[in-house]
Amino acid sequence: MKLPYSCLVCLLLLLSCGGKETVKEGGKGQIEDQKSLAIASIYRRNFQQAVVDIQIAEQINDEDAEVHLIKGLIFLGLKDYNQAEASFKRSIEINSKYSEARYNLCVLYLKVEKFDLAIEQCSLASSDILYRSRDKAFTSLGVAYFRKGQIEKAMESYNKALQLNPAFVYTHNELGKLYMSTGKHELAIEEFKRAVIGYEFYDEALYNLGVAYLQMGQAREACDAFNRVVEISSWSEYGVNAKNYLKSLCN
Repeated sequence: MKLPYSCLVCLLLLLSCGGKETVKEGGKGQIEDQKSLAIASIYRRNFQQAVVDIQIAEQINDEDAEVHLIKGLIFLGLKDYNQAEASFKRSIEINSKYSEARYNLCVLYLKVEKFDLAIEQCSLASSDILYRSRDKAFTSLGVAYFRKGQIEKAMESYNKALQLNPAFVYTHNELGKLYMSTGKHELAIEEFKRAVIGYEFYDEALYNLGVAYLQMGQAREACDAFNRVVEISSWSEYGVNAKNYLKSLCN
């Protein structure tokens, strides 16, 4: 599965303090400043600078779980998945109840297609009633089950996510893909529409909507969706594929 890794920014918004407080007098403010600098560098996609920023924080306190979470996100952005995994695991080693680190480790395992490991970590994160992003954990859990072909468990996970957050567009998009895979195209279209209504620049959901319309024989609606994908995301994977559909279908 291709995760929307504008999602990397989403993950940053979820950071919560889970570190073990062993900072010396006067060091706490400095380490918080360094973590903020690292996060700002990730937003700018300047991952090399983010590495420098977070290494300074790590030198101040190697027992801060959030430092290792941020470090994992940096390596995820650099596509150094082994280092990202090690950093997330280190964060969990420091604080076994740090569900944010477990969730991001789950996301990493999804990306490298280790679905059983993803299920393990997202199950733990989603079962933490104090974790504020359980909707995302349940959605990623559903994706892992879906990729393993366990449709009923995937559906159950998506429904739990939507009970927590009915407006979560990523869940609606993933649920739409599940319906598409089982031939329920009308239900898929409704889910993709919900995703797009929630976020009008969601290129993947718009592309999926176009494909669903095409499979329903609704060429005009499909072309409208593909045109919108090209407008907002011309050179993305979805934009390029949408252009191909437009050339063959909509001229």
